[in-house]
Amino acid sequence: MKIHECVKPLKTWLLAGIGAGLAGGIAEVVFMAFYGAAAGMSGVKLLSAITNTFFSAAFSFGPLGAVSGLVIHLLLSAVIGVFFGAAMYALHPGAAKASYARVAVTGIAALTGIWAFNFFILLPQINPQFLSYAPLWAAFFSKLMFGFSVGVYGTMLDGLAAQRHFPAQPFVASQTSKVESGAGRVAVLRDV
Repeated sequence: MKIHECVKPLKTWLLAGIGAGLAGGIAEVVFMAFYGAAAGMSGVKLLSAITNTFFSAAFSFGPLGAVSGLVIHLLLSAVIGVFFGAAMYALHPGAAKASYARVAVTGIAALTGIWAFNFFILLPQINPQFLSYAPLWAAFFSKLMFGFSVGVYGTMLDGLAAQRHFPAQPFVASQTSKVESGAGRVAVLRDV
């Protein structure tokens, strides 16, 4: 038996998008922390540079600059996740028929576009100093990690939801059957 379709309202996609955005943002921070440690780059300086995009240098490179940079980064990650969730809902109105490989590829493509916009258009205008803190390839790879995490997060959510709504007891159907699973989701089960 396979679960072929789960109907998800917009709210579900948006909440999943927030979670996926935060997971992606954390993956990006972890990658840059490992890169920074290997390259002798200060993670505090990079996070402070994020803050410096929005606030004065006196505040940005002060005691709360790095913490503020992390908060700003995660807030922006959640916003990206909301837009991603809305886009996935628009692409699959009323149903989660997308394979998670497709979600991951879409996430990677979207984050590649965001990276290109940030590093070639936006940051040179509003905070050119930020570009000197990490090489383009490292920033690009961190965005790939973000996009990949969006797909992995979605896969984990789907697996947890399936376990919660469909216990391990076998479901035998001689034909297609609809099963109400709560929260506006309907699973269509078919014999395989």
